[in-house]
Amino acid sequence: MPTSDQEHLTEISDLNIRSLDILARALHVKSAELEPTLQAIVSTAVRMLSPARYAGLIIFSRGELIPQASTDRVPLLLDHLQQKLGDGPCVNAAQHQSIVQIDDTRQDGRWPEFAADAASLGVRSMLCVPLSVDERCLGALSLYADQAAAFTDLHGRVTSLLATFAALALAEAQRADQLTAALINRDVIGQAKGILMERHGITADAAFGYLTRVSQAENTKLAAIAAQLVATGELPIATSPDP
Repeated sequence: MPTSDQEHLTEISDLNIRSLDILARALHVKSAELEPTLQAIVSTAVRMLSPARYAGLIIFSRGELIPQASTDRVPLLLDHLQQKLGDGPCVNAAQHQSIVQIDDTRQDGRWPEFAADAASLGVRSMLCVPLSVDERCLGALSLYADQAAAFTDLHGRVTSLLATFAALALAEAQRADQLTAALINRDVIGQAKGILMERHGITADAAFGYLTRVSQAENTKLAAIAAQLVATGELPIATSPDP
């Protein structure tokens, strides 16, 4: 095997070993909280991949781009620009679930306004990797370099590994939030049922049916109707439950 090939394989092997070690340490975050976990991932990306000067992570929530973690103000500035434009390499990577690479911001014509601003901030090349779980678009992890054509296929593969960890952390946090919301809604609905049962002398099933009819009539979620009753003692429409 030619020496150059041996050196390349050694470089890949060393990078993989170093990457796994750094990643394992970075993800050892107290209480597995989401924000420090994502911050550890972007910080790890910069330490692990030498061409990267900055790293940033954005998420998409209800169609909006939200900067979530960053190693510097530069990714934040460029994320806010993409928010304003509604487009850009990070947005494109997330929406189309594909890796987007800019080899030279001074020559790339796909996002001219974004590229001009990036170049003015000293960013010459970028690598944007989507975050996805079960085909759900969650956001993008992006690397920024001050040299043109700084990122190789190997950098893309390692960044994809980091993006996978970030996506799993996001998915778990969203699942936990949904579970918490479901428990809160169940508690509020239970309180509302109790109010109606005491007020009208009806069964739990009848109280739930009453709330459901009001929800359908108002085209409002059942939990919101229940919360209004608990908070104000009144329902949005004045009706009586079935006997």
